[in-house]
Amino acid sequence: MILRGAAAQRRAEVETARALNHQLAGLVAFAFHDPQHLPEFRPDDTAATAAPAQGAREVDHERVRGALIAMALRPRP
Repeated sequence: MILRGAAAQRRAEVETARALNHQLAGLVAFAFHDPQHLPEFRPDDTAATAAPAQGAREVDHERVRGALIAMALRPRP
């Protein structure tokens, strides 16, 4: 469960980096070949939605931590 979650988080980070690099490559191509038609900068609204996602991740982390502590404190036969 924990390993799958960590792998999914890593895949999401790699996918985000891949998308960012793809956008950067497009902007570099515009800047090099046709700077007059370079798209204007528009700030993303993902920063506003990222805060609740971070809070949810922390809640999940604490939930898993609590489950692991409960398993460690469980009496063994």
